[in-house]
Amino acid sequence: MRDYYEVLGVGRKATAEEIKKSYRKLAVMYHPDKNQGDKAAEDKFKEASNAYEVLSDPKKRQIYDLQGHAGVHNTGFQGFNSTEDIFSHFSDLFGGSGRFSGRQFGGHSGFGDFGNAFDDLFGGRGAGARQPVADLKARLEITLADAVYGAEKQIQVQGRSIRVKIPPGVQDKNKLNLKGQGDQLPNGQRGSLFLEITIKPDPNFERRGLDLVTQVTVPVTTVVLGGKIRLPTLSKDETSHSVELTIPSGTQPGNQLRVRGQGVVDRTGRCGDLRVQIKVEIPKTLTKKQRQLFEELAELE
Repeated sequence: MRDYYEVLGVGRKATAEEIKKSYRKLAVMYHPDKNQGDKAAEDKFKEASNAYEVLSDPKKRQIYDLQGHAGVHNTGFQGFNSTEDIFSHFSDLFGGSGRFSGRQFGGHSGFGDFGNAFDDLFGGRGAGARQPVADLKARLEITLADAVYGAEKQIQVQGRSIRVKIPPGVQDKNKLNLKGQGDQLPNGQRGSLFLEITIKPDPNFERRGLDLVTQVTVPVTTVVLGGKIRLPTLSKDETSHSVELTIPSGTQPGNQLRVRGQGVVDRTGRCGDLRVQIKVEIPKTLTKKQRQLFEELAELE
């Protein structure tokens, strides 16, 4: 995987404006509407978009500078799988439709109109730009289980009830482009509703990339001798689900164990794990027999 600064052709001390300018140039050069059927151009468009997504975000850029691609992946960003993902994610840049339509740009006939919202990135509207569609913005808060497994929600927008399908694996701050759900213009055309997803913290599980992280407290005898426990998993409904977890003898407090395949599934079918942090329960009071056994153990040590 190429260095993101190399992809955009900028130095590591490049300003936000220099990064935006470089991405603008590459996006124009490799945009799918200009290079239809050209897989190499499409790959370069995705590569540049991945680089821009990271380097245009101060927090992600700081993580990338310190830890590289692995650090960014640990934040949950795995890269865009398709150009449609890019248009949806950069909906505030690519306009309501996420595509180009209509006018000439840079001498390339049919290359299209960048849309009212995309004009900020590409430097102005220009002659012949279409009327802006009436896009709307809204937020929807969902549970971690909804984000992991997907869900259908009913929301109210300006008095209208809209049914929204949340795709499995959606991340916090992702934006869904609901085409045709915006306001209606006099000509009958409707804009898009850009729905920003926020995920409520879960009391028992934390998401890290494709993995879920939880804690479990086990008796001191279990970590010393080893054993098996039943571990609750993140459930998409009210029912309780659990998996069996083997605790190896000699497990230390703070160790992490993994349950394979119990994490988040992304759009490509990749599945993360459930990472279990071990906490040890130290008894506050002891029976006479327990104290005797611990004293005998102390003598042996």
